[in-house]
Amino acid sequence: SNAVTSVEVVDTNAIIIGASKSSGNFTVTAGGAVTDSNTVTVGGNLAVVTNAGGSLINMGTLEVDGTIALNPNGSGAATVVNDTGIEFAASTVGGALSATATTGDITQSGALTITGTSTLVTSADDATIDLKVTSITNAFGGAMLITTNDSSGKDADVEIDNGTTDLVMGLSTIDGDLSLLSGGTLTDTGIATVGGDLTATTDASSSLITLNQLAVDGSFTLAPHNTGAVTIINDAGLELALSTMGGTFSGSATTGNITQIGTLSIAGAATFITVADESNIMLGEPGNIFSAAVEMRAVTGSGEFENITFVDSADIDFATSAGSNNHLYIKSSTD
Repeated sequence: SNAVTSVEVVDTNAIIIGASKSSGNFTVTAGGAVTDSNTVTVGGNLAVVTNAGGSLINMGTLEVDGTIALNPNGSGAATVVNDTGIEFAASTVGGALSATATTGDITQSGALTITGTSTLVTSADDATIDLKVTSITNAFGGAMLITTNDSSGKDADVEIDNGTTDLVMGLSTIDGDLSLLSGGTLTDTGIATVGGDLTATTDASSSLITLNQLAVDGSFTLAPHNTGAVTIINDAGLELALSTMGGTFSGSATTGNITQIGTLSIAGAATFITVADESNIMLGEPGNIFSAAVEMRAVTGSGEFENITFVDSADIDFATSAGSNNHLYIKSSTD
């Protein structure tokens, strides 16, 4: 009630928006910071722009039904909290982005270009984050800090497509599957806890995948572009799903076994490392293709394996050229 059809606010100074209601679109343009002091209800789309001084956007009590576009000036940061989901329209943020969807998903209908850190949170059970749209090219330049929640399962999935920009995962907790795609590299700067499966793909420039602070409960699907190298370190076991790698591979299981549920095709040298005593390495899929040397290594404690199963679709040449204690070195070739 008492809602206006649409709102457009323009000021050369900072703007503080109090309790407001619009049944249509709400547009704000300011020469200073844009903040809110009470609930801002928008039946249509919200667009907020600051055009001077690197001014920030901070709107923490939103009720927006449509899309949200955020365009702070220069290195200005943007923070939004919406009562339902968040659908981003095209936005460019030179500073950090923080977005919280209280009862819904985070999605997009326009490209996101974020120079600083991106903090994305869905608070509700089973809410997802889908920033992977075929026709949209994102560019997240800083680390991605992601939180989703599922108190009874693993359905709070996350999908990120970072276009041609390097994708960096920071400290994150994802109660579902995580799918990462980039034409640049995939790396991490903090622990990414994933309740479901991890899919990591690079699709240009032989870009590498180096994720060495993982806590993944599910399986790994690894797909680097061309000869891109892959390095994975997981806090528990390492369960490898169908994966094709044209470069080298190094996979470490910190407290569990290394197993597979899909065929592995690895063109470069492959190294499988277990850290806990008496761990298993079970690579028994009959369609495996290891085109270069394979090394299996137990690195701490007694340095003992419990069991090893290794199947290659080509010939296997057992060798001792690794020359170190507690190493099993297997060389596979097509000769």
